[in-house]
Amino acid sequence: MPALTLERLLSSLGFGSRKDSRALIRMGVVEIDGIIEEDPFIELEKRPDYITVNGEQIPTFEDLYIMMHKPLGYECSHNPRYHDSVFSLLPSRFLEMKIRSVGRLDVDSSGLLLLSNKGDFIHHLESPKRGVLKRYDVTLARPLEKTQEEQLLSGVILKNEKRAVFARSLEKKSETQVEIEIGEGLYHQVRRMFAAVGNHVEELRRLSIGGLNLDQQLKPKEWKYLTESEIDQLMNRI
Repeated sequence: MPALTLERLLSSLGFGSRKDSRALIRMGVVEIDGIIEEDPFIELEKRPDYITVNGEQIPTFEDLYIMMHKPLGYECSHNPRYHDSVFSLLPSRFLEMKIRSVGRLDVDSSGLLLLSNKGDFIHHLESPKRGVLKRYDVTLARPLEKTQEEQLLSGVILKNEKRAVFARSLEKKSETQVEIEIGEGLYHQVRRMFAAVGNHVEELRRLSIGGLNLDQQLKPKEWKYLTESEIDQLMNRI
């Protein structure tokens, strides 16, 4: 295994090619344990927990597990068509590290969005076979009728879908505000489910995935690294 040099470390963290990383190091803006390092080829005895680049402390793990409070008006796409991308809210180096969103929230929806560059993590949460539960706060255009509630709980057939989908739980907060939990992750599923029973979603906010709630300290557009215990919870390792 090649020795871990400073240039290799920076490149693995999304700071560009090894040539780009060498140039950055030689600018004198990279520190380890408070000491400026200007030699790109210095061999590191062990991987430091953090490095400092341009005054910003950077954790050195290559595996990204991110929670974001997605705001309204942003697309979950690397190539947005009409609006800004949620990826523009993250450090640009994350794009070099191949980060992706775990599922999507449409441009008119907000709330909990998970992102990662780990394929097994993304697959685990997206796989329909696992049925990872997702909970949403929904504001409706019209009061939810008892018959509509019963239909959602028993199952509805959506256009172009072969199997019925149903609410795993449904809790009315008011006449027009509902919390709904689903196990699939079909395109615009919650909006389509309410449309199928004759109602219309005005506002949609995701509250949790796999029992992990959106961190209430995060404001729209803000993000954080998931803790090990949060990752374990999502991967059912607890």
